[in-house]
Order: sequence, then structure tokens, then C-alpha cells
Amino acid sequence: MYLWLSKPDATFFLICNLQIPVNLIGVGVSEETNPDLAIAEVLNSAVKQAGLPQVDWILVFFTLEHFVHAGRLHELIQEQTNCKCIAGCSGMGVISGVGEIFGGPGLVLMAGYTPELKMLALAKFQELEHSSGVSQQLREALSGFNDQSPLFFFFPDIYQHLPQNFINMFNFLKNQPSVFGAGSCNDGSQETSIQFGPDIVTLNGAGGLAFTGVPEFHAGVTQSCATLGDPMFVTEVKDDLILTLDGKPALEVFTEVAKELGFADMEQATQQLLLSFPLDREQPVFTGEGAMASHVTGIDMVSQGIRTTQIVHQGGVVSFTYRSHSTAEDDLRKMLSRLKNKNAETPTWGLYFNCSSRGEALYGRSNVDTEIIREMLGEFPLIGFFGGYEFAQMPQGVQLYTYTGVLVLVYL
Repeated sequence: MYLWLSKPDATFFLICNLQIPVNLIGVGVSEETNPDLAIAEVLNSAVKQAGLPQVDWILVFFTLEHFVHAGRLHELIQEQTNCKCIAGCSGMGVISGVGEIFGGPGLVLMAGYTPELKMLALAKFQELEHSSGVSQQLREALSGFNDQSPLFFFFPDIYQHLPQNFINMFNFLKNQPSVFGAGSCNDGSQETSIQFGPDIVTLNGAGGLAFTGVPEFHAGVTQSCATLGDPMFVTEVKDDLILTLDGKPALEVFTEVAKELGFADMEQATQQLLLSFPLDREQPVFTGEGAMASHVTGIDMVSQGIRTTQIVHQGGVVSFTYRSHSTAEDDLRKMLSRLKNKNAETPTWGLYFNCSSRGEALYGRSNVDTEIIREMLGEFPLIGFFGGYEFAQMPQGVQLYTYTGVLVLVYL
């Protein structure tokens, strides 16, 4: 930007050439358990060292160790940044560009100076039994963007809310938000999660941060599972039971596959062996964002059927699948290659929503995903968390995923 000064004789002098960044993003990471020390550490990195002239919005994710002083975390962020747009939640672990924090105290914070964007941070809960439900409150808040389609990062509690209720609401909103996120949770020791809003801290609610005016973003989904054998047709269903696959009793097929993999008993088989459903029934694929993996949740000895969480239609295609670290790494690289082909520039920032069964639980070592992301996309501001399930916007609408990683890259 050029600054000109006028003198009385109407002559002009060019006095400086100021280079002022339009957008700035900063990230801070802390493993401190003390809330004051943790916030001081992350704000020093995300705001002071990043040189933000002001803080327009903040995203913050934290682990179970910060539950007892979540209110203090929120208070400190407000006091020290004067930010009116705060969103975030608890997770089983947290993620930054430098690695993962899983199984210990962790807090990651992203601060943004993006004057060209419009933002809305929110956290909702059902205050009274007969008051508006959380889905309705979200609908009303997001409808405020009118005809603008927001990019919405969403993290609802996994314990008290059914994700399908949110999905149905999003898919019927007139302004068609692009929704990505994960289920807010803890380490599994209690059925409680926490969400941050601009002026509220909720238990078992639903929070998020919406943007309009984002000129470009790209997202990808990476799978953790390897498929077994050839896909099969669902040849008969009844209610929520798959009765036959390729004309054979579904339980018989399931048992045969479990034996081939050497599972000791049916309980172990139902924990480890999953069903993968392609989004596109006409051109089915079982990698990346093209498929959803679901557990076998029950069996029916009388009908020889198997039950799953996925809505199943007769004539659909399904494949058995199991978690595989080598398949997961290969699929992540393929997903990142697809994203890089869409835009080879370094992203302005990114968010990574990872399944709690990935990370060290999948690979046997930590930081695998973040190392591959840096290797293939370079250094850029990145945070995220390990959640109970994942959301991603697809052409068919918002989809619910499990055992996946969802990466969103924003370009300004």
C-alpha cells in the first residue's frame, strides 16, 4: 500500500511502501496442565510471534486433563485476546503441524486475522426439556447467513446427540453449508464432552465456527481400512438386518471371513471386522471419501442376518474390511496427492479431524499422519483433534465417517 502526503503547494511525495499482510494465522501448542501457563504458551506462539494485529477468531481443542478448568481456559482467552469469536471442544487427543498429543495433557490453539471473512462461532445446548433442540438452534444460527453458503467446522458431543439428526438438518438448509468436523469426546472414561462458544462453555452440546467469503478450500477423506475379497451385493434385507449377501446367509458369510482372518471368537470378529459401504452405488469405490466403514452391531441367529449402523438397501454393494496401518498410510498419500493436484500452493491454514482409532493406535507410533502431511504439502498452520466420528461434505450431502481422517485446506 502506498501512502501519499499532500503539501500546501499541491505537490505530492511518496514517503513509504508498506507491506501489510491481508491475512495472518498463528498456532500455539502446549502440554502444560496449568491453565494459565498453557494459555500463555499458546497465545505467545499464535498471536505475538505470529504478529497478528488483532484476533478475529480463535479455534481451540484440548484433552481430558483440561476439563476441570475449561472455564478458566475460556476466560483467559477472552481476557488476553479481546476476541468475540471463540470456538472449540474437547477431544481424545489434539493435533498440530508439529505432531500429536495423545494420552496426556494437550491444548492447541489457532488464531486468525482475516478481515475479509465473516465469521460466526457458536455453542448450543438444550437448556430446558421443552426449549428448542440443539439442531433447531443450529439451523436458526446458520440460516442467518441467508444465501451465502458458509464453510462450517462442526464438533458436536458424541454421547448425548445422534449425528444423523445434524446431518438431516444440514442437508436441508437452504444456504447449503459445507460441513466438516468430528465428534467431541474425552478419553472414554466418562460420557462428557465440552464445547466452547464466543461467550459460553457447554457440556454435551454442539459447537462450531462458520466462515463466509472463503475464496477457495479443498477437503479430503482418508480411510484406515483394507477391503477383503470382491465386493458383494446385498440381496435381501429386512428392517435393519442384512439377511443375504450374494444370495448366501449374511451371518454365514461373516463367519467364513472371520475364520479366514483367524479371529478367536465372534466377539473379537465384531470388534475388528467391519463393513464398507460405497457412497456411489453405481460406481462403487472403497477408498478415500468414496466409502464409509461401519461395525457389525449385532447378529440374528434365527434369520442368519447381521445388523450394522448403516442404512442398507437391497441391491446395494458392500465389502468386508479391517483396519490396516499400511493401507491407511497409502490412502493418506493418495488423498494428499489429490488435494495437491487441485491446488499446489501452500494452504493458508488447515484443520485435521482424525478418528480416535487412528494415530498411534493404528500405526504403533505417533505423528505418522502429520509427518506425511508436512512431507507432501509443506509447512502451514494446522490444528485438529481426535474425535469419536467424522463429518465431511460430499456431493451427496454431509456424510458421517468412522475410522477416517478428514483434512480441510483453506486458501486465502
